[in-house]
Amino acid sequence: MLKPKIVLVGLGNFGKNHFRVLKELERQDACKLYGVVDIKGETLKVVGKGHKVKTSVDFHDFLKDDDVDAVDVVAPTSTHFDISKECLEAGKHVFVEKPFTTSYVEAEKLVQIAEEQGKTLMVGHIFRYNFAVRKIKELIENGELGQIYYLFGHFMGLKDPKFDVGALFNYTVHHIDIYNYLLQKMPEEVTCCAGFFLGRNEFEDVALLVLKYPTNVMGIVEGSWLPPGKYRDLIVVGSRKSVTSNLSEQTLELHDVHIEAWNEGLRAVDKGSEKIDLKFKEPLELELQDFIESIKTGRRPTADARSALNVVKIAEKALESAQLKRSVRINES
Repeated sequence: MLKPKIVLVGLGNFGKNHFRVLKELERQDACKLYGVVDIKGETLKVVGKGHKVKTSVDFHDFLKDDDVDAVDVVAPTSTHFDISKECLEAGKHVFVEKPFTTSYVEAEKLVQIAEEQGKTLMVGHIFRYNFAVRKIKELIENGELGQIYYLFGHFMGLKDPKFDVGALFNYTVHHIDIYNYLLQKMPEEVTCCAGFFLGRNEFEDVALLVLKYPTNVMGIVEGSWLPPGKYRDLIVVGSRKSVTSNLSEQTLELHDVHIEAWNEGLRAVDKGSEKIDLKFKEPLELELQDFIESIKTGRRPTADARSALNVVKIAEKALESAQLKRSVRINES
């Protein structure tokens, strides 16, 4: 398969980004954007006039088309399971935006179907393709930071609330996946405090999580669509050095700071900081390139479905923690 034929489902705010990147990859001869689906007919008319691409208001119109190799699902979260399930069962490879689903049972079912069908199932945990995150992973793995103490970050900023998920599944899942990716481990326990301020008892507007990983590593994240500004930051604190990063801008600063024993006590040591130059490439392009290569070769993508399944499990346990007002073990039944 030289150029997989892909159908994009969803032309909302982020769907438009997928459309733009898929057209760029098409110009690079990596794939063919075969079709576009959206429930808004007027949106499709605009697309149809400007591009040579098939359009429909119903994704089912493409499932019996043998020319279609894969489906890129950028539809509302509440539709992810049904659309992905039908596409996989029709023999199509599937990329689905995060959050994978809002149910571990549903996410596990999709993974099982994909494996039975022998199809690639990939989830849009885009920060695995962020150069700052990848550099931090390199620094951790080569021992530059020493023993990792804890990670913390924010994914928040004023934005229209989602109608089908709360801030935890929409925002904090990013950092949950980043922490799992950097540490290559699952947390053992989660403590979550959630706030409901907009009169929707089923969907939280702010979520504060503390994840406890093996060897006493902590991962802390705050997510919300309430505060002014835009926060996409990550700090990793180690026994030798620490790093700070603006994930949106893919910037990284290495801090030669630590606490050491001194005169039968402890003292802070600060030897300065340095900015690390990183090459920049759009993470979404790298992500969709990975999906295409996975289709062609059969290899597992970096943002594979099983790692996304773990994120759904942790997020579910976090909501359980908030409801019970106590810490919850990840494998607690």
